[in-house]
Amino acid sequence: MSRYKNVLLVEDDPITILVCDRIITMSAFADKVISCENGKYAIDYLNELSAKGEDIPEIIFLDINMPVMNGWDFLEELEHIKSSFSRLPRIYILSSTVDPEDYKRAKSFNAVVDFISKPLSKEFLEEIQ
Repeated sequence: MSRYKNVLLVEDDPITILVCDRIITMSAFADKVISCENGKYAIDYLNELSAKGEDIPEIIFLDINMPVMNGWDFLEELEHIKSSFSRLPRIYILSSTVDPEDYKRAKSFNAVVDFISKPLSKEFLEEIQ
């Protein structure tokens, strides 16, 4: 049995999606992993779930650098629509950045729990409560 029911992976790189999906599944971290290739698709997906009265994912792994709508824009848009949800997901930024400003900026969003350096690992998943 998995620890979480639903996880959303917001990532544009197909290889990273494949690796994350495998690690999440093999670690029995989540029953279901949905991926969206940019922040716009992820916002649309969350709005669709909310409109149907379905639960939104408990955890979101969010890349920063993506086309159409990047991770920062996703977080800002989520702030505007968060009242639509009964609860907010816990967000883990999954990025290869080493810019200290990105770490500082991530802390400015209440929904962001932590900043994870790529690649996602089984060890990190085990640390998530």
